[in-house]
Amino acid sequence: MVAQSSGLDIRNVSVRYGELLAVDDVSMTVEPGAVLALLGPSGSGKSSLLRAIAGLEPLATGEVLWDGVDLSGTKVHRRNFGFVFQNAQLFATMDVGHNIAYGLTKLPRSKRPERVREMLDLVGLEGYENRKVTELSGGQAQRVALARSLAPSPRALLLDEPLSALDRNLRDHLADELSRILRTVGTTAIHVTHDQDEASTIADTVAVMDHGRLLQRDTPDVLWRSPASKDVARFLGFTAFLDADAAHHLGWRGQLSEENVLGIGPRSLELDDDGVALPITSQGFALGEVEVGVRLPDGQLSTVTALERIDGEQVRVRLVSGAVTPMTSPR
Repeated sequence: MVAQSSGLDIRNVSVRYGELLAVDDVSMTVEPGAVLALLGPSGSGKSSLLRAIAGLEPLATGEVLWDGVDLSGTKVHRRNFGFVFQNAQLFATMDVGHNIAYGLTKLPRSKRPERVREMLDLVGLEGYENRKVTELSGGQAQRVALARSLAPSPRALLLDEPLSALDRNLRDHLADELSRILRTVGTTAIHVTHDQDEASTIADTVAVMDHGRLLQRDTPDVLWRSPASKDVARFLGFTAFLDADAAHHLGWRGQLSEENVLGIGPRSLELDDDGVALPITSQGFALGEVEVGVRLPDGQLSTVTALERIDGEQVRVRLVSGAVTPMTSPR
């Protein structure tokens, strides 16, 4: 009987660069076949943690284990982890097929072309075996890099912001494709990003990091509805916080305890002719819509989306949603 995998276990991991503590005592488990997103701003420690898992950065403290086996003495190339970087890092002197076949040294030569074709089919680049990598678009190059990393059937795939250099529309499309591909192959994966929409599209759970610490890990819907702190809520785009009375004044119908406040984000307010009149502070276009800045009754700022610019100095809105957030951060 084959023993069932227990996946990746990260225990009290810290990473230092001289005096800088880049990763601060992070612990988590990534179950076999699960997709985890490490989400956070630049400098939050998410890429440093990923590199430590890969063995590219030494641990100051803690352990990284696979199936309960400590990997501290295991060299990078023996960990059987695939790695996809922000830059595709393809070999310019090789065509697409040879790039993908590069890691297939354990597979008989006669079977490598078939595996290359399988990978190209998986990433939507059928027939690209003989294409020069210099002729690829940015999105195509990242697909080839993904195919190359998946070809040897790694037990885990580590992705360090592979979509961040692409334009917005292409990023959204490839995020959907990446989600499909990861679930098709069933590979355990950790995806680093600073984009919350990308994280929610790709991952089963999202771990928010800042200043090297893990602030919260949850499914995307729980994270959005119930951030563990104001710091998490602010990173997710909730810019104002209201108590129950202030929220109900704006038309919100939910319940809020004295220990919590309601985070107000970009989708919390809706235009409503019968709503509360708020002064307009700004108007600007965003993805084909108008983002209208408003001042809440207590002076905090928020936004509401409109289909076109609004004439006048006020707009009527209703509060329809928000993030229930602890008033004080957990210790």
